[in-house]
Amino acid sequence: MDSTLKIFTMLLGTTLALNLAMNYMGDNISDFESRPLPLKRTVVIKTNNPVLKVDAQSKERWTLVDFSSKKTFQIYDPETDKEQMNRQDWDLGFQRTKIISNGGVTNPQGVVTIANLGPVDFDSVVRIPEANFVPDVRSWGHVNNPSIVGWYLYRTRTHNIESKRNVYIVKTSDGYLKLKILNYYCKRAESACESAMCPRDEAACLTVEYSHIKPGEQAFPSPPLPRPKTAQVTP
Repeated sequence: MDSTLKIFTMLLGTTLALNLAMNYMGDNISDFESRPLPLKRTVVIKTNNPVLKVDAQSKERWTLVDFSSKKTFQIYDPETDKEQMNRQDWDLGFQRTKIISNGGVTNPQGVVTIANLGPVDFDSVVRIPEANFVPDVRSWGHVNNPSIVGWYLYRTRTHNIESKRNVYIVKTSDGYLKLKILNYYCKRAESACESAMCPRDEAACLTVEYSHIKPGEQAFPSPPLPRPKTAQVTP
């Protein structure tokens, strides 16, 4: 009997406390509504090198990028739009996680090839290395470039994408390009997606760090010291 009375008293006290809290919030709801939400934390990816944000969100179109001019244009199908591709200068094409180059089977008239240097320090690559430069090929019915097709890690638990942050050297029609993919998401850092699923509509805005040299040049310029370039993503 004593234990029953004790339980009843605890339940009654909890109910009264809950009612008091609800009444207080009801009487002061305007205070809660008028309080601003906490500011979103902005994640800044810093680098002293140029940064280009590539919109590769479309599943129907490819975004082709000319890194020397920073110009982009879009096509629907690399297999059928070769005439349109040849009317423009471009180096790499992006669609979600897929990347193609202006050469090989993608465009036999193009000369672009890619070498994968692995996860090395970007600024430590000063000169054009002796490396295996590879054109686009057709593999299992799909066109890709073996050097860059595996640029990312896929997290099976959260179904998110994370760049391996490898450094790539791209031989183009107007020199050489050194690049690293820093981030895959539009408004979030990849680290914010390690333990939680990031929305698909926030994916495929690739942040690319790069450096370009003209034909005949053998060394990439040292990054300028003042004012590092930043790419901001807000989770």
